Amino acid sequence: MNATNRNGLTATNSQPAKTNTLNNNDLDFPTGQRQRKAVSTVTAQLALHGHAVHAMLCGDFLVCKYGLSYYAQDLQGLQAFAKKLGVCND
Repeated sequence: MNATNRNGLTATNSQPAKTNTLNNNDLDFPTGQRQRKAVSTVTAQLALHGHAVHAMLCGDFLVCKYGLSYYAQDLQGLQAFAKKLGVCND
């Protein structure tokens, strides 16, 4: 049996094992606003009805189907368009 130091390590040059911590807070937005979830939900609902939703760089969206396209400036515009099509009831 090896003698241990006061810190519980077996040798003077031993290092304690690295402790991995679990980070559960990887949200980009406060907990009250789950914007990524809302975007995913509307995108999925539109995709189920045959629309392709492309997220643009400035937070805007382009919805395409049958060679036609619709530009939505933000998430609220995308949700309003989906509601107008009857895709979602929110």
